[in-house]
Amino acid sequence: MTQAALDEATRQRLAAEVDRLVAMNIDRRTARRIVWDDYQDELAASQVAAPAPPADTPAPEPPASVPPPNHPFWRAEDEPPLTPEWLERNRRQLAHVKQLLR
Repeated sequence: MTQAALDEATRQRLAAEVDRLVAMNIDRRTARRIVWDDYQDELAASQVAAPAPPADTPAPEPPASVPPPNHPFWRAEDEPPLTPEWLERNRRQLAHVKQLLR
């Protein structure tokens, strides 16, 4: 466990994680081992290089820019109007759920 190679920001982040685990009633030594093992796993995963494409494969084309839609994703005006029957049914269902939770 070589901690000399860690920069200060990483040390602080790991120490904060250890403190968080200790606050959850985990032994400090165990917490340090957990955090260090997780850090090593993250480090190994980030250093895995993607395989190089074969030499005869053409370079991928950049994606065409998609124009933004002319309308927002959701608009209240597009919703059907609320009917008195719909509101009454919703109120009954809500009352039933509240009764179940009591």
